[in-house]
Amino acid sequence: MRVHASSVSPRPDFSCSPIHEVPSVCGADQWAGSHELITALLENPFTTDEAYSDILRNRWKNQSAYLTIDHGLSTSLVDNALTIPSSWLQQYPLPIQLTEISSLVSHPPLPKTLLKGDVLILLCNPLTTPLPTLISKAQFILQRPKTILVLTASVSGASEHALEHVSKELAAANCSPGKIIAADPIRALGAVSALKADPSSAVAIQKYQDDFMGSRISLLGDVLAGMLGLKDSGRTPSSSSASLLLDIRTRSALTQMQSALYASAQSVSQARVAIDRVCTSASELQSQVEEVRAKADREVLVESGIDEALLRGPKEMKSLLESLTWLKMIWRVDEIDVLVGSALERHWCRELENQLILQTGRLASTQASLTSSTFSQLTRLASPSTPSIPAFHSPILSNHLRQLTHSPTYALTPATLTRPIQARRSQLAKHTTTRLHRDAQNAVLGAFGGMFSGAGIGWWLAFGESALSVGAGSEAGTALGAGALVAIAGVRWAVGKWERAKRRWVEDAGRVGEGLKRDLKVTLQRGIEKNVAVVPIAAYEGLRELAGKQQEEVEVIRSDLIAMKADVKALETSRPS
Repeated sequence: MRVHASSVSPRPDFSCSPIHEVPSVCGADQWAGSHELITALLENPFTTDEAYSDILRNRWKNQSAYLTIDHGLSTSLVDNALTIPSSWLQQYPLPIQLTEISSLVSHPPLPKTLLKGDVLILLCNPLTTPLPTLISKAQFILQRPKTILVLTASVSGASEHALEHVSKELAAANCSPGKIIAADPIRALGAVSALKADPSSAVAIQKYQDDFMGSRISLLGDVLAGMLGLKDSGRTPSSSSASLLLDIRTRSALTQMQSALYASAQSVSQARVAIDRVCTSASELQSQVEEVRAKADREVLVESGIDEALLRGPKEMKSLLESLTWLKMIWRVDEIDVLVGSALERHWCRELENQLILQTGRLASTQASLTSSTFSQLTRLASPSTPSIPAFHSPILSNHLRQLTHSPTYALTPATLTRPIQARRSQLAKHTTTRLHRDAQNAVLGAFGGMFSGAGIGWWLAFGESALSVGAGSEAGTALGAGALVAIAGVRWAVGKWERAKRRWVEDAGRVGEGLKRDLKVTLQRGIEKNVAVVPIAAYEGLRELAGKQQEEVEVIRSDLIAMKADVKALETSRPS
C-alpha cells in the first residue's frame, strides 16, 4: 500500500507538488493480515458515514492487483485508487500514499512495484509461511534496509528474545530488514469493530483500549515515522518542510538504488547458480558416457568371447586344412579357394559375429537410456524445482539434439560391430586364401613336372645314347632308378610346398585375428561416440559452451555492479548528514 497524507494546518501546502512518501504494504500470503492491518489503521469508529466503513472494508471486492490509498475530503474508490478522510494519513508532516498489495503472489510485476516504495511493510504469519519459505520467496525484499517485517501471529509469545532469534536467522540468510516487530491486526480490527458497534459502552471502550494496545499495531506508526525520518519533525514551517522533503527524497533515492543493486546482485547470484546447475548436468552426462565407455570392452567384447573365438577360429581352420592332405588336394586343386572360402564363412569367428549382433541390441537399449537421460536433464534445467533458480533453455541445442536422433547414422544396425569381422574375413579370402590356392596349383604342377622330368631322364639314360650312336646305353636298372629319383624329388618338393602353404595360411590367419581384436575395440569406441552416446556427448559439449559464454557475461555484469556499488557508497559518503 502507498500512504499519502493530506495537510493539516499549520502544515505547508503541498498541493502543487506531486511528491509523496510512498510506503508499500504487502502480505506474504492471504493469511498474513495485510487487509486487517490497513482496515484497523484507517477505520474511524466514531464516523456516521456509512460509505466510509463499507468502502474501506470491501475495497478488495472487485480488485485483483493492488490499491493506492490517499487522503481525501470524501470516501471514493475508482479503479485502483481509494481516497478516504482518515486521520491516520494526516499524522505526518508530509503527504503519505499507501500502496496495498494483498500477497506476494497476487501481483506479477511485484518487484517493480515494491521498488517504487520508500518503505516496505511486509506482513508474515509464521503459522502459514515459515521463515525459510519467506526467505526463499522474498529475499530481495528482506535485504532492503527500508523494510519493516511484521510478524502477525499472536503477539503474546513475541518476546524480544524471539524477535532477536528471527533476526539472527534472517542474517544467516544474508537478509537484514530495517525493523522486525510483532503485531496482531486481527485483534486490533476486532477492537475497532467492537467500539464502532457501541461507541458509548464503557465495556466496548475498555475492550478497545485493551485489545488495540495489546495488538501492538500502534508501534507501526512510530517505526514508519522513524524509517521516513519524520519521527521528531513535528509541525515545521514551509521552508523547513521543503528541506526535509528534499532530504527524505534523497535518502529514498539512495535506498532505491541500493535496493536495485541488491536485486541485481541477487539476480547475478541466481544466474551463477543456474550456470553451476548447467555445468553439473553436463558433468553428470559426461560421467554416464564415461561409465558406458569403461564398461564397453568388458560387457561387449569379453562377454562375447572374443579371445576364445580368435583362438578357436584358427584351430578349426587348421583342422580343416590338415584334413586336406596332398592326395586329396590333387583331385580338388582348382577348388581350393572355394573350399577354404566356404569354411571361412561357416567357421571363422561366426559365433563371435552372432554374439556381437546380440550385444548391438543391448547397446541400442543403452543408447535409448542415454538419450532419454539427456532430454530429462534438459527438461529439469528448463523447469527448475525451485522458483528462485532461473530456468535454462536453449531451443537451438534442443533442436540440434533432436536432429541427431533422426539422422540416418543414429540407429544401430547388426553390422555396426560386425564390419571388422566381415572386412578381415574378406581379407583372408581375397589375399591369404588366393595365395594358398596358387601355391596348391604350383605344387601340383611341380609334382607332375618332376614326374615327367624323371621319366624323360630315365628314357634318355636307357635309350637316348644308343639311339644317337653316342655310346652304349645305360643299364635299364640305372636309368629307371635315376628317373624315379627325379620324380620322387619333384613330388616331395610339391608336398613340402603344400604343407608350407597351409602353415603360412594359419600364421596369416593368426595375425589377421590379432588385427581383428584391435579393429573391434576401435569400432566399439567409435560406435559409442558416434551412435550410442552421440546425443549426450553433443549435449554436454553444447551445455559447457553455453555455460562458458554466460559465465563471461555474468562476470562483466558483476564488475559493473561492483563499480556502481562503489559509486553509490561515494554518494552516501559525500551527502551531508
